[in-house]
Amino acid sequence: MPLLVAFGAGNVGRGFIGELFSTAGWDVAFLDVDPRLVERLGEDHSYIHETVSNSGVLRQVVTRITAAYSTDQPAVDALVTDADLVTTSVGVRMLGAVALTLAHALRARWAAGRGALDILLCENLHDAAAVFRRMLRDALPASARARLESDVGLAETSIGRMIPTTPPAPGQPSTLVRAEPYRILPYDATGLTAPEPRVQGLFPVRDIPFSFYTDRKLLIHNMGHCTCAYLGELLGAAFIWEAIAEPRAHSIVRAAMLESALALSVVYGAGIGALGLHVDDLLARFANRALGDTVERVGRDPERKLGADDRFIRAYALARRAGTPIEYLSLALAVGARRLAGEDGWDEARALAHVDAHLFPEGGPARDLFGLQFGSLAHGLDWEEQQALINASPLRGTVA
Repeated sequence: MPLLVAFGAGNVGRGFIGELFSTAGWDVAFLDVDPRLVERLGEDHSYIHETVSNSGVLRQVVTRITAAYSTDQPAVDALVTDADLVTTSVGVRMLGAVALTLAHALRARWAAGRGALDILLCENLHDAAAVFRRMLRDALPASARARLESDVGLAETSIGRMIPTTPPAPGQPSTLVRAEPYRILPYDATGLTAPEPRVQGLFPVRDIPFSFYTDRKLLIHNMGHCTCAYLGELLGAAFIWEAIAEPRAHSIVRAAMLESALALSVVYGAGIGALGLHVDDLLARFANRALGDTVERVGRDPERKLGADDRFIRAYALARRAGTPIEYLSLALAVGARRLAGEDGWDEARALAHVDAHLFPEGGPARDLFGLQFGSLAHGLDWEEQQALINASPLRGTVA
């Protein structure tokens, strides 16, 4: 049977990657540093995967599983030597460590006379393939770098499946994971070196720049999800499904996501009809009660999420560049900036200066609208006031 070596046995690893490949008949070897996961997966050779929705719970046992410590270099070398495919889902901060370990394992594979190997990068990282290739090159001796270019494919992916952390429960193994039904994994097929893996749910992309899918994930899904979380906090909701069920939050989130979709449509030449359907599908998925996703989890780390190249500022900047409407993206940005202002070390002045530096260095009507929206949020979400601000804006009915 084909062997997948998966760096990372966390939520994405077990909740998406392992389930996808095991169901397709692959053996899956997880590499991780967490003793709770490595030891339990190594003992059980399986784990419980629950697909949850408002219609109920589908429980399955994911089999064909092994596990080893990613710090055990001989074990990693042996697994990568035999691998038919490698994935990473470790988080950006751990990619450097994975590159060092994997570079050593690749040399062991080449010494054993094994052929080309592809790596699917299941990370939320812009230009992940280029970044990780540089990491691998730096970790290899100069004499091995030509082999890296010829025999190692690196393919970015777009992780759209929602897999919140499953809290421990009495009588349940620590490896149990819950995920939503959505299980499509787009990947950049142009980055492959070996033949494409035949796995249901993998979606190869060749005919459009893959950045469309990563931008769609970040600027529609992630931006809308986080806006929903911050609005939920303002409205006293604990869960994402509670927040999106509130008509005011639903309207703002949907409008902001559609503005981002329109900008993507202009920039990439993608059909707005399909993007609109994608928005409505996401809104329905946000309403998944059984997933139990909290506004705290989705909204945590606002400093990163209000970063210059992250979901709020980047979505707004793209719409301005595309010349498409920005009124609700401006409101989403104001909601995010208001949340950032409440973080330790931040306040209103610093949050406004941060946004101004990246989007409004010269002021103007767009800055005026954002500033008024931000100011209104100081006393909570006043729906009528926010709508009046948008209706009175000189940007209304125009493009950015």
